[in-house]
Amino acid sequence: MNAALAVAVTITLTAISQLLQKQVALRACIHQPKGSSAFPFYLRQPRFWLALLCLGIAMAAWLYALGQLEVSKAYALLSVNYLLVPLAARLFFGERLARRGWLGALLIGVGVCLIGLS
Repeated sequence: MNAALAVAVTITLTAISQLLQKQVALRACIHQPKGSSAFPFYLRQPRFWLALLCLGIAMAAWLYALGQLEVSKAYALLSVNYLLVPLAARLFFGERLARRGWLGALLIGVGVCLIGLS
């Protein structure tokens, strides 16, 4: 695996994990009584465990990437998640991001491109 692929795996799996965590949290809001601890509910959710698995694989890929790249460049590339997660949240959950939010995400994207080119 090369470093670029390791970073791409990290970005993809952390974004997927965020979406899975959102699904688990939404289910907990629906199925848990108010004031009760949601943690036992989380532990019974397959998506919770899948989210953790995604994070674990992402961490292994990230460690590989850090061994191959400068941390300042590799870490900046993770900012792609600031674009990817809001887009996926819009698609899967119907969430909306204000214009300022999209402008901020666009600026982050431009910054990632500039760092990638350096």
